[in-house]
Amino acid sequence: MKEEHKLILNLIQSYLEKNPSQRFGQALFNLGINEFQETIDPRNPNYNIRDIHGDSDLKIVERIKNRLDLFESQKNKK
Repeated sequence: MKEEHKLILNLIQSYLEKNPSQRFGQALFNLGINEFQETIDPRNPNYNIRDIHGDSDLKIVERIKNRLDLFESQKNKK
């Protein structure tokens, strides 16, 4: 298994251990792994899932880490 795959799985596992009430699919969205397509008109949201086929594993790791940093900064503001 590639190191990036292990890292992604470890990040998901850690997140789910800290958030046991979350469903797996929720975790994928909350961590930025799966995303909705961009919305051009905010009055007409786009709920189609963006194709992540071309995203590198490192790009996915970066999105996960950015989300975890965001969650941590939000938690610290409370």
